[in-house]
Amino acid sequence: MHRRTLYREKRHLPSTSTVSKSVETALPTMQGGIHTYPEIDCLYRAVPYHPETLKLLFLPSMNIRTHIQALLICTMAFSAQAQSIVDSRASLPRAVQLHGDEGRETVHPDESKRISPNEAPASRMQPQRIVNRIAATVNGRPITANEVSVRLMPIGAQLAAQYPKQGPEFYKQLALAKKNIIEDLVERELLRNEFEGMGGVIRDSLIDQEINRTILTTFNGDRSAFLKNLNLSGMTIRAFREMTKKQLQVQIMRASKYDQEIPPTPEEIRQEYEATKEQYRDLTKDKIKFKKIFIPMLGDDSASTPEVQLNLAELIAKEIKSKNATFEDMAKRYSKDLYAEKGGDWPVTERSTLSPESAAIIFGAQPGEIIGPLVDSTGFTIVLVEKKELAPPPPLSAIKEQIDMMARNKRSNERYKKWVERLRKKAIVKVYI
Repeated sequence: MHRRTLYREKRHLPSTSTVSKSVETALPTMQGGIHTYPEIDCLYRAVPYHPETLKLLFLPSMNIRTHIQALLICTMAFSAQAQSIVDSRASLPRAVQLHGDEGRETVHPDESKRISPNEAPASRMQPQRIVNRIAATVNGRPITANEVSVRLMPIGAQLAAQYPKQGPEFYKQLALAKKNIIEDLVERELLRNEFEGMGGVIRDSLIDQEINRTILTTFNGDRSAFLKNLNLSGMTIRAFREMTKKQLQVQIMRASKYDQEIPPTPEEIRQEYEATKEQYRDLTKDKIKFKKIFIPMLGDDSASTPEVQLNLAELIAKEIKSKNATFEDMAKRYSKDLYAEKGGDWPVTERSTLSPESAAIIFGAQPGEIIGPLVDSTGFTIVLVEKKELAPPPPLSAIKEQIDMMARNKRSNERYKKWVERLRKKAIVKVYI
């Protein structure tokens, strides 16, 4: 593919020891919107960031401070997917923006202006009004649209690339992702309610321990760097402690339902291995052979528009799929990349050199399948998958401990889901979006 569309820029990311400097930021990442196992409770990791990057990344209507807070709150590993979203400055569709004119309003100062102490009081009374809707309530406790939106962003970015015209399938998948995210947030509130209803208390020493762990793992033990980032986010240490307490409440309640059970039998372990072994492959060793047609966002004609170019890409894909033209001929005629003259025939490509969004879509296709047009900031891409060379799964002996845990968790999961369902039936849950 075009180097700016399929390949990620190789940026140098500083270590956490340089957190006090202006460096890159990252978005949260998730698998399918919901984490299954109790030990994976946080969705975000606090990372060094440059405020200007956030302003470019998040749309103007977004509450930037809220998103920085989300990045500060949790401690999940920084991923290539997150970096690619930052690199492309993912422009998300309107459907991913969950702010609206309903529900409770919150007013935040205009982040783009610095108010001088000498300014007249009247000039200080010009706040930027940002409405943060209530997405749901659990026994009266609100879950805000901000909380949903920040989790929906990475999914929305991939769906926007996969469905450039944002047709019915795009909105169907986006709605499903949003539903899953809201369900997860509702579940967390149910667990917190249960914890408090049982008289559970999170000791201050436990909160201190968790915050110290965050500082150690995320800021290389540099407390001043942590406090600086916290201050930039607009969150007080008191608010951060409260957020940490809520996370611990959820973790404790989940862990209580994932206690040790009877060890799985050898046959259960074998079955679990066969069912999940593909998840343990070294994806960086995957390779793929494909042909590609790239249509730039703007054509050579000065009158061309992105819509005209998209229509052209869709027409090309339709002609190829209906066998009215060959992929090679259409590539030679229309494609605008290095391999156009070769009929779009690209050499064998490693997964690690592709952007995560592109890799997920292309490797998810079967040989002979035609994908696209896919869209990114530079244009539209049509791909013909020819051959996949997937890394083999590790032998059972190499991952037996993980498989054993998976088998145990499967049993616990069934019991856990039934328990959460009982909690939900007792609670008053209202969803508004």
